[in-house]
Amino acid sequence: MLTEEDKLQFLRETALFAALPPAELKLICDIAREVTYPAEETLFEEGDEGDSLYLLVNGEVSIIKAETEVLSFDEQGYCIGEIAMIDDQARSATVKTAVPTQFLQITRHDFHEAMRREPLIGIGMFRVLNNKIRRDLEIQMDAIRKDIAQEESMRLAAEVQQSILPNEEIDTLCLTSAGYCKPTNSVGGDYYDYLYLSGDRVALFIGDVMGHGYHSAMVAAMTKSCLQTQIRFDASVPEVMNAINRVAEEDVQAFTYQTCCYVIIHPDNRMEFSNAGHPAMLLFRAGQQQAEPLELKSSFTPVGISRFLSQPETNYSGKELAWYPGDLLVLYSDGITEAFNPASEMYGLDRFKAVLSEKRHLPPANIKQAVLADLGAHQQSAAANDDITLVIAKFR
Repeated sequence: MLTEEDKLQFLRETALFAALPPAELKLICDIAREVTYPAEETLFEEGDEGDSLYLLVNGEVSIIKAETEVLSFDEQGYCIGEIAMIDDQARSATVKTAVPTQFLQITRHDFHEAMRREPLIGIGMFRVLNNKIRRDLEIQMDAIRKDIAQEESMRLAAEVQQSILPNEEIDTLCLTSAGYCKPTNSVGGDYYDYLYLSGDRVALFIGDVMGHGYHSAMVAAMTKSCLQTQIRFDASVPEVMNAINRVAEEDVQAFTYQTCCYVIIHPDNRMEFSNAGHPAMLLFRAGQQQAEPLELKSSFTPVGISRFLSQPETNYSGKELAWYPGDLLVLYSDGITEAFNPASEMYGLDRFKAVLSEKRHLPPANIKQAVLADLGAHQQSAAANDDITLVIAKFR
């Protein structure tokens, strides 16, 4: 319990009553009632009648709007509920104690009586309101600065992501291509690339980093850097996949992994590939109009995930397959097959394969446009819920 001298000293140091002469301060001391609340106790709820103001002696309170804590205060002398004392409006927020908290409480009736006797209390009220306006303005400006910084970070991430995508399509003696990548938000975790290797070989890569946004885009950029470095030393399928996995295992601190495919096209009608947790690549054979495509499915876990599964590091390897002139190879992310329409129906693999089969005789750019048009017709007004990436490669 506070002694009278303790109460007087406390009131003397508050913004609300600092200007009062001793006699009037004694009056406030007499009407201020000491109250203590346990942790998680509600002083009042939004919409309640404003019948008292509270001065925080010690402890901490949370200010809650729409069931969300927006502010918390542990500042001795902080004034709570003063607005209701002067405008007779309902409480504008809910206030709860965060820890056991002690207050001095003054009822509306007693406060109005004190104001009638001593106009200087009005000056104190002005000081309290002015301080809160300044504090609210600082909070809002800080939030604006954070939003601007976040927007700038996202803009830079979007520029980085755009810069890591190929500038030109493949057009070699054995292969032509058409690629597309659209993130769900301004930045995403999908990435594809074309790599020109020695011996007239061409490599294709597609990756899908878990999640969306700034961090996923940075992981995709790290993958690009790893690819460009590794192919200078050894561009083989096992070495590239193991290098990407090492980067994911060692350099990414957050819970992040990446599904991906890496394919090397040899001019002597061979292709080598590896699939790490990614949707199966589709290989349509030339001259087999009604046949289902070969599905080059995953044989490995996604890169970077073994450390979260308490498993030994995966040793990636490749498979080999022949290609023939006219064959069509399609790499894609699950943002295509798992796209929903307003009726919550998925686009699905069957519809995707049907469009590809129907348009397989066209050049890659036309096939790409046909798929995107059909996907858009399916989605209608529904927003994409995942990044969309598509690579169409046709063998000559």
